[in-house]
Amino acid sequence: MLMFIAVFLFMAILAGWIVWETVALSVEYVDVPIEGLPPEFDGFRIAQVSDLHGRRFDPAGREAQAISEAGVDLIVATGDHVHRNSIEGIKRVLPFMQALLEIAPVYAVSGNHDHWTDWPYIARRLREAGVRVLENSHVRIDRGAGEIILAGVSDPYTGHGNLTQALPAQADTVIVLLAHAPTWFEPWNAATAPASLDRVSLTLAGHTHGGQVKLPFLGAVTTASGRLFPPSHVEGLSREGDIWLYINRGLGQGGLAKIGICFLFSHTIS
Repeated sequence: MLMFIAVFLFMAILAGWIVWETVALSVEYVDVPIEGLPPEFDGFRIAQVSDLHGRRFDPAGREAQAISEAGVDLIVATGDHVHRNSIEGIKRVLPFMQALLEIAPVYAVSGNHDHWTDWPYIARRLREAGVRVLENSHVRIDRGAGEIILAGVSDPYTGHGNLTQALPAQADTVIVLLAHAPTWFEPWNAATAPASLDRVSLTLAGHTHGGQVKLPFLGAVTTASGRLFPPSHVEGLSREGDIWLYINRGLGQGGLAKIGICFLFSHTIS
């Protein structure tokens, strides 16, 4: 009887942990030191949201409020705006996107679920709402006399990313890259990563959902790429050679997933 009670309590605690890991909003503030960053961008703030998966977010809810209170200069949405084969998801996402546009300019790239659904339609609806969609392209962001380049590749996980096309032919300033999945940084893909990736200072990605869910003592179970108990490239900030990589856990879920918003604060290395 005591054994039954102990097992029951363990399972109840584990279930509660999994639910908390799935629905608890995590807001993170990350300071990224970037060599060569123009002094005008010292303290520049980027809010990153990712993997909405067609989930409806209250335009006046805690997510939008957290971003508004952070005083960000730019907002990026790194793909999977809808969930696979659910085109209606973009209609649920748009009110949240429009609320973000009232806070700061919003830039977006595609994710694998977007391509599995109807990316041309999703991209058109985002553009109509006022979001700047980057499809293997880039823009220059000015601040005073300084500028940085914000580049976006179409989803690398499904093979749509063209980094050579996304980056300028020549650049004498910092490049921030939006890429839905950290595919090019995964250990088995590092040798085949585009050479032009070395020109990027900071890459912002999503896709992994923070390992889907984390178990006590065992950590992340799997990433959206299919690795079991992955030791790396699950979430957060890492140094990949000379490149900073930040992997966002995502706000929505395709299944079980830890959710989060990230605010990145850049500063210049003199």
